[in-house]
Amino acid sequence: MLPYLCNGPLSLMIRRLLVVLVSVSALADPVVAQTAEAPAYASLIAALEQVVLTGDSAAYLSLASATADRTAAEAFARENLYPGVDRVTVRPRFRAPIEDLPEDTGYELTVEVFSESGTRGRLETWQLEIVREGDDAVWQIRDQTHVDSIDGLRHLSLTPTKQYAADNLVVLGEDLSLTLTGSVFVAETEIGVTGLVLLGKGIMRFTPQPEAERGQVRIFSGHETLEAQFEAAFIRVHPEAFDSRVSTSGLVEQAVDPDAFRKAREVFDEFIGLSFTLDLSEISDRLWSLSPGIDDFLAEVMTRRHGTLTYAQSGQQPEDISLQQRETSKIISLYPSARKRATQGRYFADDDAVSLDVLHYDITASFEPLGSSQRSMRARPELLGCRIVGTTRLAVRVKGLPIEAFSLRLADELNVTSVTSSLFGPLLFFRLKGRNSLFVSLPAEVPGGTEFTVSVSYAGDLRAQQLEENWIAARSFLFEAAGLFGQGEPRYVYSNRSYWYPQALFTDYATATLELTVPPGWGVIASGSPLDTNPPVTRSTEDGPRRFSFAALQPARYLSALISRFEEHTSPTRQVRLGDDVTRPSVPRADKAVFYDTLTIDAQGSPRSIEEIDAITDQTADIASFYASLLGDIPYPTLTVALTDSRLPGGHSPAYFAVMNHELPRQPGVTVSWTTDPVSFSRYPSFFLAHEIAHQWWGQAVGWKNYHEQWLSEGLAQYFAALYAERDGGPKVFTAILRQMRRWAMRNSDEGPIYLGYRLGHLDGEPRIFRALVYNKGAMVLHMLRGLVGDDAFFAGLRRFYHQWRFRRAGTDALQLAFEIESGRSLGRFFDRWIHDTKLPELKFSSHTETTANGEEIVLRFEQLTERLFDLPVSVDLTYRSGEEEVVIVPVTERVTEVRVPLRGRVRRVRVDRDQVALAKIDR
Repeated sequence: MLPYLCNGPLSLMIRRLLVVLVSVSALADPVVAQTAEAPAYASLIAALEQVVLTGDSAAYLSLASATADRTAAEAFARENLYPGVDRVTVRPRFRAPIEDLPEDTGYELTVEVFSESGTRGRLETWQLEIVREGDDAVWQIRDQTHVDSIDGLRHLSLTPTKQYAADNLVVLGEDLSLTLTGSVFVAETEIGVTGLVLLGKGIMRFTPQPEAERGQVRIFSGHETLEAQFEAAFIRVHPEAFDSRVSTSGLVEQAVDPDAFRKAREVFDEFIGLSFTLDLSEISDRLWSLSPGIDDFLAEVMTRRHGTLTYAQSGQQPEDISLQQRETSKIISLYPSARKRATQGRYFADDDAVSLDVLHYDITASFEPLGSSQRSMRARPELLGCRIVGTTRLAVRVKGLPIEAFSLRLADELNVTSVTSSLFGPLLFFRLKGRNSLFVSLPAEVPGGTEFTVSVSYAGDLRAQQLEENWIAARSFLFEAAGLFGQGEPRYVYSNRSYWYPQALFTDYATATLELTVPPGWGVIASGSPLDTNPPVTRSTEDGPRRFSFAALQPARYLSALISRFEEHTSPTRQVRLGDDVTRPSVPRADKAVFYDTLTIDAQGSPRSIEEIDAITDQTADIASFYASLLGDIPYPTLTVALTDSRLPGGHSPAYFAVMNHELPRQPGVTVSWTTDPVSFSRYPSFFLAHEIAHQWWGQAVGWKNYHEQWLSEGLAQYFAALYAERDGGPKVFTAILRQMRRWAMRNSDEGPIYLGYRLGHLDGEPRIFRALVYNKGAMVLHMLRGLVGDDAFFAGLRRFYHQWRFRRAGTDALQLAFEIESGRSLGRFFDRWIHDTKLPELKFSSHTETTANGEEIVLRFEQLTERLFDLPVSVDLTYRSGEEEVVIVPVTERVTEVRVPLRGRVRRVRVDRDQVALAKIDR
């Protein structure tokens, strides 16, 4: 989300760099592994370094073999050797044997050439053919190709001879101003100033334009405008944008004060390595920076009250303005600039600019638990993971414009040993520390629409992730994974946040096959239908590794695996079948999937949960059958529910399976309470299971475009769980659940709109706020919409939305459109207020009776007191003196809404919102 917090944004400069730079960390030869010993051609590399250092073309020709094309060698030297080089490093990065030569007599060798000229750096990739010819068998160069280069690298430092006095100097970013009286020092390139250090008395003012972002600033600082004093700041800017960002009229050059310069240099050294820099530590002992893009801007402001605040503008990001508290990593603001808001619209997808689409994954991996005993888990929490060794083959397609490189997501802890392609052969790659990314260079430009495969081999120790949904605000990973005091079976979950296999930068749909191996006694449940050839997932006494295979023929957003020890049981699988009368809406659909009429349900559990297997399997089948009947579809042909041990309730539901926590008995003297959580429905404990099963439809079969749209997954799963609770437990249970959802939503709505997603509660360190709004308020919004449009249009709209976006990532605009089509009414204001607004409506209610020609009527009157109008249904209960009751649903949509209801007799009592489910403050 925040591109500047590691080593700078993926600007156009970085995109070009992808074609040039080979790994500066770990790149192994896929044919012959690199060793610590110097290669046989080390003397050739040393000679080549000297040639580049001197820029001597004749000396380069002396390295050519007898069979080399000397004309081509001369041209290469003329074009790629330069005078004025101070230091050179030539680093071999990749080699493959030349097929038509005897073994160890010729290689295709890729070298990285880094040359320094003063404060300028040039990074190049050369492809060489080196051979040993003749009696002396000396390594020489037979052919050479310049792959690409980047010469925009700078070793930046403050100019020691320049200091400026600043009198009300103003530095501007969008929605940001820094005003300073004091001193300014600069870092320069040949085209102008690119870095500044500000010292003195300064004022930072930040007022984001979006209303929701001002609300987050208020939560952080107490006011909608963040105003803070600062004594020092570090600025990075493109030299050509310097004059538009900095009021140069407020700068007067003065003599350099050594003490002030020393302090400025300390500030500069603290921050220069945190943005727009590359880690080239293996080839240079200096820090090398890229120039910010023309639309990029960075300010590190050292405030007295809030510590260091990092403001960034990154032109390549869809949300290109951010403000973060660096010490705590708290995201204060993150939103699109005015230009972005005007061009990309509100409902963007986070992968709009991604150039590659992954069509299929073929994963072969082994998992070796690092520590599963009570003692090891408590002594070394980092052991709560596995040693993973794997190879993933990805089938990919270039989405649009031609590409020369692409990126994948992979955990930093997993060391990549090779990247190869069926179409292009071995590929060059590199990794940037802290990015969980793998950047791959292609040997030539690849046109849009091209399909090819990429195979990545990797290995490393990777910590397992927590379950995505833990129904408690404060939790410990060790506490959850090991069970308190080591009770319960260990489990290792690798899913959407662990990046345990090479994958697309953002979750998107693809089919997959998985072959996963674990030690004896362990079992695996994973994304995909288990193959019939698999061994039993339960414990066994067999020796040797156990191999489990899965096929995800229906596309999944991401792939997951659960490794644990499961107890043997005799409970059979269950079948859920769609009725013959099911009809599916005629809507455009994704082209990657088929329809299934039958769902096979299995369950596995730990020894402590095994007695619940039958009941869980039966209830899962009942829940899934209910959801399938509502939507007319079974998205995945198999579903496995795994009960694993934990002190905390919760679960996680990737495609094809769901992990549910089986709560262990509490230890004496240990207090663990989750009853005050927004999603703890103590009157209906099966709610958790119903919620997780709903994710097979909402969140998996239908995904979400970006983090703002997570409510489409959680709100819909929450409401479907409530609908199942109503069917299973009756209307009183349903009403009690809605009341609890309403109570938490009303209490926390001022924390921000639903559309802020995971950022809700982030500044307070309170995840219950996120669940109160994204989960509960999201579900209540759906319930209100149902009340406005009626059951027929509501469920028809859900089916339309589901089937049109099945195995695709949707946005709120798509849901709105589906309901508008089915209801025949505009719903723009409804979604604008309830999803994008923070405020809640305030209503004044009154009633009176009137006598008309047709008899007595009661007039129900609602007046909206808030400035902005809302659309919501409110129930009014009429109790007659006869004891008869009548419920009237009033659609409140205007400033004043009046509804006349013919009376059936004399009214004894009028009660508005008797069930207390309206998301409004009502003055009765």
